[in-house]
Amino acid sequence: MVFFESILYIGDRFPFLNLHLERILELAHVLHIEFTIKLDELDIRLREAIHDSSERKFRLKFKIHEDNLHIDTIESQLTHPYSFQNYPSISLVIYPHYTKPQETLSRWKYENHHLYQDSIEFAHQSGAFQSIILNEKRDIVETSLSNFFYFIDNKLYTPPLSSGAVNGVFRRYLMSKYNIIEKKLHWDDLKLIEEVFISSAIRGIVPVKKIDDFTYPTIQSDQMKIDLIQTLNFLK
Repeated sequence: MVFFESILYIGDRFPFLNLHLERILELAHVLHIEFTIKLDELDIRLREAIHDSSERKFRLKFKIHEDNLHIDTIESQLTHPYSFQNYPSISLVIYPHYTKPQETLSRWKYENHHLYQDSIEFAHQSGAFQSIILNEKRDIVETSLSNFFYFIDNKLYTPPLSSGAVNGVFRRYLMSKYNIIEKKLHWDDLKLIEEVFISSAIRGIVPVKKIDDFTYPTIQSDQMKIDLIQTLNFLK
């Protein structure tokens, strides 16, 4: 099994690197193995792959070797044409061809063609940005590449990790800054929600204007984007 982390580089820094390392160490703990690279060492390894100051995302792939989790490859690509916290509102579709298992390792990203390639291709063929991933109970888990958040009665919710959701780095950050409630959401209940956004450490908050035939405003999501731009030092 190949695990990976998607890491943002912006403003000559990796702003969430400590949270990425925290997640990697948690994975190693669950697998009963070691990951020996420290934060400053990880920063150096990533900087060795930087060729200019452009905003980009790095993908670290990890493999298990004997009793250690080690970095197998480091890939990078530009985030152009959009940048962190600057994505336009998007459309999503329900992905009908795969259900994500509700298991401990679902909290981390690992190579899964159904989840990361097929669901995105399905979304693009449907005129959408990403697909919504369900579990076997037909609860919403996440999207192809992001965590899922929704408003009901002006309260902010996100699917619980027990549903099969990835414990995303930016999800962790948002949970530490806002009063966000973990709550299951069945796909039949999309009609009950007031607003939706997705988030990732590469894109930040991305408002959602449409899911299948349901349309949503983006007022609260847009305001959160503005608030975070004022909060995150590397965006100033």
